[in-house]
Amino acid sequence: MSVWHGKFIYLWVASMFSSLSISMYVTVEQWYVVNYLHAKSSLGIILIATTLPRVSLMFIGGIMADKYGRSRVIFLSLFTRFLMLLLMAMFYINDSLSFSALFVFALLFGASDAFFWPARDSIVPSIIPKDQLTKANSAIQTMNQLSVMLGPVLGATLLSLFSYSTTFLIIAFTLLLSIFLMHFIKEQKPLNPQKISLLKDLGEGIHYVKSSSFLLTVIGTFIVVNLFFIGPLILSIPTLAEDHFKGNAFYLSVLQSSFASGMLLGAVIMGWLNVKKKRGKLAILFIFLEGVLLTALSQAVSLWLAAVILFVIGCCVSGINISIVSLIQEKTPQAIIGRVMSINTMVSTGLIPLSYGLVSIFLSMNVSINFILLCAGTVVVLFSLVLTLRASALKNS
Repeated sequence: MSVWHGKFIYLWVASMFSSLSISMYVTVEQWYVVNYLHAKSSLGIILIATTLPRVSLMFIGGIMADKYGRSRVIFLSLFTRFLMLLLMAMFYINDSLSFSALFVFALLFGASDAFFWPARDSIVPSIIPKDQLTKANSAIQTMNQLSVMLGPVLGATLLSLFSYSTTFLIIAFTLLLSIFLMHFIKEQKPLNPQKISLLKDLGEGIHYVKSSSFLLTVIGTFIVVNLFFIGPLILSIPTLAEDHFKGNAFYLSVLQSSFASGMLLGAVIMGWLNVKKKRGKLAILFIFLEGVLLTALSQAVSLWLAAVILFVIGCCVSGINISIVSLIQEKTPQAIIGRVMSINTMVSTGLIPLSYGLVSIFLSMNVSINFILLCAGTVVVLFSLVLTLRASALKNS
């Protein structure tokens, strides 16, 4: 049976509209803070409000999906975000969409999104034959990345043509399409989850990670890279667009789409090359390049130079993620790989809101984004050199 049939097509298209809506929402949200509220130093606070609930509640989202049914959880997640966007449009029309109101909406939007992804990913095996799972997951991930790439362009285009309220309504309509498609996806049989011991299972995963020098090195790498790289990079894009490139929404979309395009091309190249040896050294090289490029971005004086730098950075990000995740999958026993991957994800993504917060603090202290990028890039470069000299567990993998 081909992967492209019935329920999977509905799920794939619904996921596409959901990813597109999130990408557009985040772009509009950032631009609203920077350009409408003129609160660029507080942008990190809004991004934390959007990101932190998504990270912290995702594990609970998986439990809810098992207990109450995945298609139902997906439907409720989509419908909740649809209602919130309608409310945001009403708040804007009534001149009530203040920073505080936007903060609350960001929290709720992130929390709702946390329930979508585990339910979406766990429903795939119930509607696709086992021999088609790789193709199915590949198709979904490719579309997600394309949505990340296209979302900023569409979001910025909508802002250039319509008001914020109309833009919120259009994004809500994309979620309405997803809600309609989810009506056709139902589990074939009731879910009967077995009782599990969360603390015991998590303890086993932590014990395995602590006993592996490779995994400890990987986690340490993600901690440093996400703390000193992600926050400065993501917050620099709208800030540079506003401060150095005329405050034009189109320029914002160029910068964001360049980064997303680089990530997409990087993933395609890594899949095409199918690197099987020296992936640890390759990941360290990409980390070094990320640091160098981050310092170069701090000195970029033209829009198109910044776009090129962001494009190459995107390629490096995909190269690091694919190389390291492939190594984890290869080295970890199947019986415990889920817990190991979840611990790695929790540690790495959990620091991203902290990185946003630190950058926001420095911006509020009138530290320029260029200086922040320069310092952060220097730290990443020095860390890559430490990995080259000391991290034999990763370097020899």
